[in-house]
Order: sequence, then C-alpha cells, then structure tokens
Amino acid sequence: MKYLFVLGILCFFPVRTEGKEFPWIAGTAVHTGFLINQNNNMKIFNEQIPHFYELYIARATNGKQQWHSFYRYPQYGVSYMLFDLGSPSYLGKAHGIYPFLHFFLSDAERAACVNLRLGAGVAYLKNTFDRMDNYKNIAISTHLNAVIHLRMEGRVRIAQPLYLCGGWAFTHISNGTVKKPNAGLNYITVHAGANYAFGKEKAVEKVDNDFIAERNWHYAIYLSGGVKTYTMFDDAKYIASGLSLEASRSHLAFTRFNGTVDLFYDRSDYAYLMDNDVETKKIQTLKPGIAAGYSFFFGALAANAQIGRYIYAKNQQYGLFYQRLALSYAITERLNVRFGLKTHLGQADYLEMSIGLRISKQ
Repeated sequence: MKYLFVLGILCFFPVRTEGKEFPWIAGTAVHTGFLINQNNNMKIFNEQIPHFYELYIARATNGKQQWHSFYRYPQYGVSYMLFDLGSPSYLGKAHGIYPFLHFFLSDAERAACVNLRLGAGVAYLKNTFDRMDNYKNIAISTHLNAVIHLRMEGRVRIAQPLYLCGGWAFTHISNGTVKKPNAGLNYITVHAGANYAFGKEKAVEKVDNDFIAERNWHYAIYLSGGVKTYTMFDDAKYIASGLSLEASRSHLAFTRFNGTVDLFYDRSDYAYLMDNDVETKKIQTLKPGIAAGYSFFFGALAANAQIGRYIYAKNQQYGLFYQRLALSYAITERLNVRFGLKTHLGQADYLEMSIGLRISKQ
C-alpha cells in the first residue's frame, strides 16, 4: 500500500480561463494494481505487485470542428509506458506506446473535475512463450502486441498550470491470437500524479453548440479478415473472415446506435473439430450471428464497440458470445476502413481488418 502514496500519474487537461487555454500538456504517471487471472494457470504470474511508469504529451483541440465542442474540447496525444508486469521469472518488463483521446466528463474550468482517457497502440515484450525456456508463459507468445488502455480519473488544480490527479485504469495486452498461447494480460491499476500545461495561451474558438442529431438510418456492408492460430503446438496460420450487414441510426449529434447481421468463416474451426474427432464439413463451420453496438465519431475517425451472439456455431470452445472493439476511418463519405479486435468474453479471437461500403441512406 505504500506505493499508493508515491504514484505519480500526471493527467493532461487544458487550463482554461476566460475562454483561453494552454495548447500543450506534458506529464508522467505511476500505476500499481493486479493482474486478472483468467484461469488457474496464470496464478504463477502473481510474483510481485505490477507497476507501470508513464510519460505523455498531449495537445488541446482548437474548437474549429463541431465535435470538439460536443465532446467538451478533448485532447489528443501520445503516451509511452514502461510496464513492470509483476512476474520477473516469466513476463519481465515491456514497453508500450499508444495514441489517445482524453475527455472531460465535467467542467474543465473548475478546480476539480473528472476525466476519461481511451487509447490503443503497440507494446513490446522481451519475455515470451518458449517451449524450452519459458513454457509456463501462456499469456504472451510474440514480442509485438497490441495494447488497449482505459482510465477514469479525477484532477485537482494545485497552482495554475499545475494539477494533481488520480484514479483507476484497465490495460489489456495481447497479440490477437496471431500466435498461441495468447491468454493475454489484463491489469486493473490505480494511479496518481500531476501534469503541467505550457505554450502560448490561445483563445478557444467557440462554435455553434446547437447540435442536432439527424434521425436518419445508414446501411453498410463490411468485409473483414484476420490471421490466427488455434493451438500452441501448431504454428500454422488460419484465415478468419466475415461478412456483415450493418444498419445504424443517429443517437446524438456525433454518436450512433448500430446493429449487424454477421456471417463468419474461420478455417481454424474445421482444423480444431477434425483434431478432436468431430465429424463435420467445412460449410458446417460457418457461424451466423447478430450483434448490437454503439459508435462515437471524431471527424473522420470513429470508435466502435459491439457485443453479439452466434446463432449457430459448430465449434463452441469459446462460447456463443463475441465482442468487437474497433477504430474506423472514413476515406470518403461512403467508404471506410476498420481495424480492431474480436474477442470471446475477454479472450482474444483475432485482430480484424475490415473495409466497409455504405450502400444507402434514408
């Protein structure tokens, strides 16, 4: 518990006074917490208390686009994290870097406020699964992995432009089952710290705050694909693909509800069933499903989250429910690309790349 008093999380938030702000924010952070053990085999990783050390820099949005004002003038930045994963024998340390968006959930001009950060990037781990030297490391089998970071925090102004802040965070590290074993690492941590805003003060450019959500429907078709393995004893790569029909409707000015009818074909399903002496045909491994989700739009960029259920699945080793977390980018008004992670209740399935075409608008 002594570490709770030395954690130094330095959040970032623009310092606003009378419509002005410092454009840049720099900080550092320290996190501590625990690893979520998805199964009993991961308890060996609980050798020490994990600690994460962070440096970041962020820039305030300038108010030139309506979504800036809609989301309370969020910040965008990049963070570097040094992970001491709490298991020197098996996991060691890791380095991560991720871009992020930082949102104010309450008035940023107050001396105290609540904030949310969302980020995704890459992490490098030196200690990975090895059949001879590190065979107990079922969590990570590749050096390069994806990292997803979510945090909630409160901040208090100490002396403008210096702030202290603290809260909790969730961090996920995995390779998306590009190679197994890949149980993945999920950490819950608490953090505390301070940050410093700097640069020439600039007036915030106010825009029309009368946001109107058009209650219109969009329809789109998505073609997706990824590469995965299904067992640590076989390095063979299998193609997983999907076809989705999506209907979405505006909720707020820069958010939408969405629902999809999905059809998945995962070649590893057939290999798994054959290895387990289950008689089947390849066409029987098709997995139809339905999903619902929500999207947040930041100009051409969007964040999407979905939860779905297979209507039929011959291979049910991971259950019938699936989730998708993805970032999408609109190349044109009708064409967009998505990159994300498909999971089964927190167990990574594969990294998914999608291309989507809006086919109609009502």
